[in-house]
Amino acid sequence: MGKTEFNENLINKVRNLPTVPGIYKFKDEKGEIIYVGKAKNLRNRVKTYFQGNLDPHTKTYALVHRINDIDYIEALSELEALLLEAELIKKLHPKYNIALKDDKSYLYIVIRTEKFEMNGRSAGIPKVITARRPDLLETDTVFGPYPDGNTAKYIVKILRKVIPFRDCSSGKFNRYKRLGKPCLYGYIGLCSAPCTQAISLEDYKKQIDRVKRFLSGDSVRIIDSLKKEMEVASKKEQFEKAAELRDTIQKFDYVRRQYKSANKYIENPYLVVDMIAKALDELVRNIPVIKTFPKRIECYDISNISGKEAVGSMVVSTNGRIDKSEYRKFKIKLKDEPDDFAMMSEVLYRRLRNDWQMPDLFVLDGGKGQLSVISDLFKKEGINIPVIGLAKRYETIVYHDGKEFIEVRLSKSNEGLKLLIQLRDEAHRFAQKYHHQLRLRKITK
Repeated sequence: MGKTEFNENLINKVRNLPTVPGIYKFKDEKGEIIYVGKAKNLRNRVKTYFQGNLDPHTKTYALVHRINDIDYIEALSELEALLLEAELIKKLHPKYNIALKDDKSYLYIVIRTEKFEMNGRSAGIPKVITARRPDLLETDTVFGPYPDGNTAKYIVKILRKVIPFRDCSSGKFNRYKRLGKPCLYGYIGLCSAPCTQAISLEDYKKQIDRVKRFLSGDSVRIIDSLKKEMEVASKKEQFEKAAELRDTIQKFDYVRRQYKSANKYIENPYLVVDMIAKALDELVRNIPVIKTFPKRIECYDISNISGKEAVGSMVVSTNGRIDKSEYRKFKIKLKDEPDDFAMMSEVLYRRLRNDWQMPDLFVLDGGKGQLSVISDLFKKEGINIPVIGLAKRYETIVYHDGKEFIEVRLSKSNEGLKLLIQLRDEAHRFAQKYHHQLRLRKITK
């Protein structure tokens, strides 16, 4: 079997695809969309169609040899790419999505209510499962279909960590109801155990309603309603409930940090590009020390326990996008006792001694203390690049105008602040990962 030849223009398009999450659309010579796929890395995924030998007897071969053009929509995360792919397939019915996989084998996310005897009365208790089309019931609430079975399962897995729910059979539910204790999922927090009445039916149904709204792309209102519930619980001094709601909000924020529904991407295929441009513009407009669009931003964090195995991290965004190839980590050498200011100073001093590309903006995890130490270092080193701090408690931006420290509070919906928070959280994650590696190495020596 000979090597498959492809149009050079098409190959160049593949080479120029970005290495970001998103969906790709294959078009035929008439400009019709014949296939929609999703990818964690667009360039790497699409490239797999155009290399090596293809068996002429396969449907993939038939698809690839009808591709005349490639289009794509960049997404903010793999999760959003998954949801967007499902929505586009449902709307467009591309020929080869159907040809490559029988629609009956597609998975749906299903919310199904089952009846149980609870306290002498019949109660409808929903569960969240995945199912194929022949197994759907008329009374089910259905989301999808998802062309890749792993897509639906991945979404359910992510959601369950935020909003616990049951997925068990009625037999299993009744068994644990009789035992009066939850199953393993109940113990590890992935199910709120309505079988044992660990949660009221009213509260459990609220949780399921949040699942529905998230899958419908209504995550913003979910957060708002959770915050209102938390405030009410605090006023009533129901502190345990308020703390649980706070934890749920934080988990939700993590999953949907910049969550956009599939329809938002369909309405504006350049949504991510527009958001990035807006984020950089917001930084320039709201923080006076930033005079021009910061093409390269470096963000720093310190991680240690009582000064031991202390590390620093540097994460980078290039043109508003996280750039993991530019990350750097530092093992603290000069301090073995808690002193975040001195440790931050050591990390920045060592960074300046390298011939890496200089940034347009330095961001520090911290407030006036960290900023003061680094400002002094920059003066000594003759560095005239803007540096700001991001104080975690209220997400306050701090900078020095040459005379005094200035604090800036931006709305949580501000795209510039979102970018800074994303960088700070990524720096924290990267530092913690390295810190844990060093601790594990020491323990296992």
